[in-house]
Amino acid sequence: MNWRRLPIWRPRAWLASRRGWRHRLYLFAGGGISALAMAPLHVWPALMAGLCLLLWSLDGARRTGRPLRSALLRGFIFGLGYFLAGTFWLAFAFITRGSGYAAMVPVAVPLFAALLAAFWGLAGVLYVLLAQRSEWRVLMFAVAITALEWVRGHLFGGLPWNLPAYTWPAGGAISQSASWFGVYGLTLLTVFMLSAPAVALGPRLRVRRLMPLIAGISIGLILICFGALRLSGIDVDGQSDMRLRLVQTGISQREKWAPDGAERTRDRYLALTARDGLDEVTHVIWPEGALPTFMLEDGETLGLIGERLDGGQVLLAGVNRRARGEDGYDYFNALAVMRFPHGSPRVETLYDKVRLTPFGEMVPMSWLLEAIGFDEFTRYQFSPGPAAATLDVPGAPPVMPLICYEAIFPEFVRSAPERPAWLFNISNDAWFGLTSGPYQHFNQARYRTIETGLPMVRSAAFGVSGVVGPAGRARVQIPPRTEGAFDVGLPSALVPPPYMWWGDTPLLALLIMMMAGVAVQRRAVLLRRFVTQP
Repeated sequence: MNWRRLPIWRPRAWLASRRGWRHRLYLFAGGGISALAMAPLHVWPALMAGLCLLLWSLDGARRTGRPLRSALLRGFIFGLGYFLAGTFWLAFAFITRGSGYAAMVPVAVPLFAALLAAFWGLAGVLYVLLAQRSEWRVLMFAVAITALEWVRGHLFGGLPWNLPAYTWPAGGAISQSASWFGVYGLTLLTVFMLSAPAVALGPRLRVRRLMPLIAGISIGLILICFGALRLSGIDVDGQSDMRLRLVQTGISQREKWAPDGAERTRDRYLALTARDGLDEVTHVIWPEGALPTFMLEDGETLGLIGERLDGGQVLLAGVNRRARGEDGYDYFNALAVMRFPHGSPRVETLYDKVRLTPFGEMVPMSWLLEAIGFDEFTRYQFSPGPAAATLDVPGAPPVMPLICYEAIFPEFVRSAPERPAWLFNISNDAWFGLTSGPYQHFNQARYRTIETGLPMVRSAAFGVSGVVGPAGRARVQIPPRTEGAFDVGLPSALVPPPYMWWGDTPLLALLIMMMAGVAVQRRAVLLRRFVTQP
């Protein structure tokens, strides 16, 4: 037996010998296994195995008769497995809406995963076009994936869900590098570190083959040391004059939208709000979509809230509101900041959600769905608010509201007209049930505190609520389906970290320069070969 020819030493050759459906099955399974690296498990070796598998497969694509087509297909299949396993919880959103929507799950969920996987297919094409035949091709592999992940996070509104950087739990040592490079910069480093072992394996021990692996290990150690130092130097005091009450019920979407669900949901929120200790509370917080009604138009509900908040407390509540427009009503997903002097409701300020959730609050290309007979899915759509905002809340320092998945966009959080003192994220994660979805959402939202140096208060219906410090560490974490009223304080902010000043600009410049430099170098090689060819 020749030990040098064992598959463990010749993984690329072994994978290339698995042709047709077997090869594609390995890629699909490798993508699915890679999703174990996301919250709540954070099994980073799973992503390392998956990225190595993809790199070996793309190297094999370069040897086929149609390398670009093969690379597109292989990257797409890997991405399809990755996003199907990582976003399967979307099926619960359809099931919760009713039987008519549940029938769409076998089409909608794979189609959504395929849309995201297309970017990984394009990343495979970019890698095959630019990668050199050396051990350092792993660097171009990381550049290609990072570049297309950045595009995925921005094109057509963007959906940067489950970026490779989110392998690392927010608040840990490695995650602290996001204060310098942002989540996309950490994605570049993560892909390089975890895929470097792919070029180190071989039947013969060669030092040059080990160099990318040594570089990856060195980068990992540097990030851990930097993160540990940063965390050890953070001592954040709290706002002594603020006491917030997070009100969370264990009511599911199905219960909330039942025939008598609106009244039962309202009464439950009121009962929890009025629990002992309310006199010491300055602000009461209800999550996004707390009540399945237009609360600002419901005089009875507002009157009942005013009876409870007769001590001058401020209510911050996620509400659905409507305003009469030229062609009927315009609907908004909003945050309402209210006081109740002498029991009478007074809206101090409103914030309308800017980044609307595709297919949840707005339907892209709704005209097409209407044309093929699915107009019932396009009837009730929200309108976006004007822009990100910093609000003045009575009794609190300036705050930036983030409704639902607005918290997963780094550039949106940086776009506030004035630097706030804290971030406030309300969400309705009840659509996704007791799955990994709410945990993924919480982990991604926590990265915004690292990038900005701001604390975050998060209230998520049937999701993960709590208070996050300015370095991403959860000071209070309330699991999904937990019911109660939780009185918490607000940590102070840190000085703005470097990422707040330069954003993704240095990273984009680096990616462009590296791709352009390699492209010019490969062009010169091809020209020399063409000229010297007899």
